[in-house]
Amino acid sequence: MTTPLTSPAPPARPGLGAMLRLPHATGLALSVFLLGFGLSLAVPYLALYAVNRAGMTPFQIGVFLTLNAVSAVVVATLLARWSDRLPNRKPIVMATLAAGAAAYTLISVTPHFAGLLLIGSLLLSLGAAAFPQVFSFARASLNDTPGELADRAMTVLRSVFSLSWVVGPGLGALLLGENDYHAVFLAAAACFALAALPLIRVPGRRPQPTPGITPDLPDTPRPAARRAVALGALAFVLYGMSMQMGMAMFPLFVTETLGGTAGEVGLLVGLCALLEIPVMLALVTVRRLPGVPTLIAAGMGLFVLHFALIVLAHGLPALIAAQVIRAVVLAILAGLGMTYFQTLMPGRFSAATTLFANTGSVGGMLSGVTSGVVAQTFGYRSVFVVCAALTLLGFAVMTWTNRRAARAAPA
Repeated sequence: MTTPLTSPAPPARPGLGAMLRLPHATGLALSVFLLGFGLSLAVPYLALYAVNRAGMTPFQIGVFLTLNAVSAVVVATLLARWSDRLPNRKPIVMATLAAGAAAYTLISVTPHFAGLLLIGSLLLSLGAAAFPQVFSFARASLNDTPGELADRAMTVLRSVFSLSWVVGPGLGALLLGENDYHAVFLAAAACFALAALPLIRVPGRRPQPTPGITPDLPDTPRPAARRAVALGALAFVLYGMSMQMGMAMFPLFVTETLGGTAGEVGLLVGLCALLEIPVMLALVTVRRLPGVPTLIAAGMGLFVLHFALIVLAHGLPALIAAQVIRAVVLAILAGLGMTYFQTLMPGRFSAATTLFANTGSVGGMLSGVTSGVVAQTFGYRSVFVVCAALTLLGFAVMTWTNRRAARAAPA
């Protein structure tokens, strides 16, 4: 018997066609698209609405955003625990989508600070939980799919979510016209309602059993596993804080500081989302890439450059360059963030997804008042200086964590 001279070629990575042929892939993709489309219509203009129609000061905007974030963390955490115990998480998914539709409908007719605080804490926070719940529902529906194919299918769904942001902000600017916020938020509410329809035909699956509170990493003692999760979460909270501060204040910076228009805001946000898609698809299809932790650290480093360009910007060219970098960053961190936490928490997809989403919510909770105070005291441009500093700290935490993991790895 002869020994083969060469090793067998590694199996080819699953292509996009294989992912799109998965059961209920079309319905899940449509629901994710509509959810993202609704958010992309409303989120870029929520701060403008708060200033121009509700008459909020930057500090009041910060209070509004912080309260929303606190409520979102509490609600998302409770829902994650409940959904993991239920035989079917579909009722919770539907409830979050219904809450989002109700929230934006009421926001469209409530231009008052106190009313918006109430809607944000009771309904908008529940609607924010739709993102982790829809993705957890999608992953549970792929329980019978081979692991690598299922993981890549989830990255494709995240790309579909980004695709919805390509046209959403621009369409929002068209609907806005001469301060017609009513049309913008009603359209967002309709998208949330429509996002529930494709899920009706997707069967609910019992979530896979999850072990204790914090699982061990393979061949790693429990304290090291907890430390890895905690440091990863800290880095993503710092990133989420800077991202939320930048997202909330960017429209106001463009319109109030640089004298731009709402249409330019929509163009810039849509350009970022458009460029995210090819980068995300490259992460799915390219064969040779650095490891996920390395890519995430690189993304945080690039985000520092993004904020530095905004600080130095005095017109559209620098803002366009900043959005190109932002697209690469979001494609890496949003596309691989869930994968990173799933690696740290094996076998607990729902908990890992919710932790990933909650880092963004905690970042938003910390960013709200911070961005409001900084903007009101020093101006909108200074907010992006703080964003750059926070992201630099997140980059340092992630780099240090990666080096510790490399030293601890068996030779």
